[in-house]
Amino acid sequence: MSNHTIEIINISPCIIPESEKYSRTPPRPESLRPNDYQDKFDFKTLCYDVFFSENKVIFSGPPLYGLKNFIEKGNFYLDNKDYSKKINTIELDRLQINYIDQITKKPKILKWKYNNLSFDIKINDNLLEKLKDKKVLFTLSKNNKFEWISDWILFYKKNHEIDTVLFYDNNSDNYSLEELKKYLEKQNLDINIYLVPWNFKYGPQGGIYSGKGKTPWDSDFCQYGMFEHAKHKFLKYSAGVINADIDELIITPKGESIFKLLDQNKGLIYPGFWIQSIPLDKNKETRFFNYAYRSKNDKHTDYKWCINPSKLDDLTQWKVHSIRKVSLKKIKGLYYSHFKAINYNWKTLRTNNITFNNSIHYIDQKTYSRLSITFPDDSPKLKFISTRKNILEKFKKFLNHYKNGSSI
Repeated sequence: MSNHTIEIINISPCIIPESEKYSRTPPRPESLRPNDYQDKFDFKTLCYDVFFSENKVIFSGPPLYGLKNFIEKGNFYLDNKDYSKKINTIELDRLQINYIDQITKKPKILKWKYNNLSFDIKINDNLLEKLKDKKVLFTLSKNNKFEWISDWILFYKKNHEIDTVLFYDNNSDNYSLEELKKYLEKQNLDINIYLVPWNFKYGPQGGIYSGKGKTPWDSDFCQYGMFEHAKHKFLKYSAGVINADIDELIITPKGESIFKLLDQNKGLIYPGFWIQSIPLDKNKETRFFNYAYRSKNDKHTDYKWCINPSKLDDLTQWKVHSIRKVSLKKIKGLYYSHFKAINYNWKTLRTNNITFNNSIHYIDQKTYSRLSITFPDDSPKLKFISTRKNILEKFKKFLNHYKNGSSI
């Protein structure tokens, strides 16, 4: 009988009602806003959660563009005791951190008042002790298929020895977190899984994904808020933390756990390489084990990271593809395979199967090998895979025949 837990961790956000006039001011000029900017921008969230952690009541949220009066002129009470003059605010990239410190005992309610608005917000606990010294895989996900999520967890458990998953769900509408919890319980993954409902607008994209040419990344607050929340509520004392999306599997030089490579380093940073939407077996379903082709035409994708949080400063910002102002170690042969087929086209169309082209497509040997080991009953068995090893063996055989004067 497993003593592992699969648990939904609820949060206490503070959001301005849609009927109220107060709104966040968009930082992006109208000329650079795509048509769906208004729908995707978070105008109303003041904070994502309120929780007690190490003598602080923390309530972080998106930048306060146009809403600073809610902090500067607002009134704050912890269990009816006035702390209005004791609010601390730190501004980071696409994020602001608010906290009240020197609180020795966890209060129950934060009352936040501004003009005609008043919010009574439940103060939650942190889970730092539960995840202390744990090897954690964490992500932000939306509407990914249950079998993909289960396969993803199993891969990291077998190959990287994770013992905990921290899974933030961003407004999935194909299923509820309770349904996901019940599914994962039936998989008997024998690992601690914490599911967090993160039901906030993700935010408009920037760069080439905005549809407006070269635009800034300035309006996507959701994931940055998730990183900060995860750090202070769950991960601050974890032994190691992997930041990976559901379609990303880490491949190490010799098949070792990435935490072995992390060792005494603050963190590791590594590129990704696309795994093309070319099934190994057309009769098999869309799962990790059915894909391993790469293209000679592809460059590496954005970097991802694995860190030891206890070796980083408390106020160091975790970002999507880097850790702010921290130099992370690169190791030759360490990368992640980025599966185009394990996706629902939320950014770009990438899932449709493409035709194999012998001149540009080739098997990623390490990815295929790790998938075959992880999913031995499901992975297609390829009759022949050309590797560096058997190329060398063929060459040695040729030399021996040549020295002996034999034909081959």
